[in-house]
Amino acid sequence: MATGLECPLAPEGRSAEWAERWLSAPRLAPYLASCEGDVCRALELYLWNVGLCQVLVADISHFEVALRNAYDRVLRGGWHGADHWLLDDASPVRAPIMRTSRSKRLLDVNVANRKAISQAQGRSHDPSDPDQVISNLMMGFWAHLTDRSRERDLWIPYLNRAWPRGTDRAELNRTIYAINKVRNRVAHNERLFNPARDEFLPVTVDSDIIRLLRGLCPEAAELLYGDEGETSVEKYVGDHPAPADVRF
Repeated sequence: MATGLECPLAPEGRSAEWAERWLSAPRLAPYLASCEGDVCRALELYLWNVGLCQVLVADISHFEVALRNAYDRVLRGGWHGADHWLLDDASPVRAPIMRTSRSKRLLDVNVANRKAISQAQGRSHDPSDPDQVISNLMMGFWAHLTDRSRERDLWIPYLNRAWPRGTDRAELNRTIYAINKVRNRVAHNERLFNPARDEFLPVTVDSDIIRLLRGLCPEAAELLYGDEGETSVEKYVGDHPAPADVRF
């Protein structure tokens, strides 16, 4: 990627000292490793990665909004408790759901949900307004609603209705988990290339985002992406080739 910036390092003495003061040695290290120790190329790769994050975060945000609104819609339509499903202690999102862990311990899998909702209420101007609370919930909250422990209480009676008929819950959960994992890396401006697992590759995640959005809200997907074959990430790397041999 052509950054338009001239690297302020003389070719004969490319010290990483100032770059480490900026980024920290641990953050800079994988960029240096991918660029054979060349600090200027490493910084170019860093800025290329920043651009990649900026492209991907837009698509993630489109999907995250659609996901939370779809789940709110089907839960509002199906839950008939005394209060909104997010605030009602009897709701399957809040009520204790006891499951046996691999270590044979009995655990309430909704403890994390109640904590996340309470934290979201703390970030809301009006903690009694479910719309405000919903907008303050992190994507991880929505990602965990389709895990195996909640299949009987949430997926079967409610959340499957947000998706096309025949959607496989386990596969969907794995995909949303990967999207959320990459979202968190993007939020902290972490390295996206050379991930530990292929499902975290930016080009894979972006393709999954668009595919799932077409299932949740095809009109939004049509507005944003039309019927183009290329994803936003593919367009970015096509216009801005990576300055190093990295997997993305």
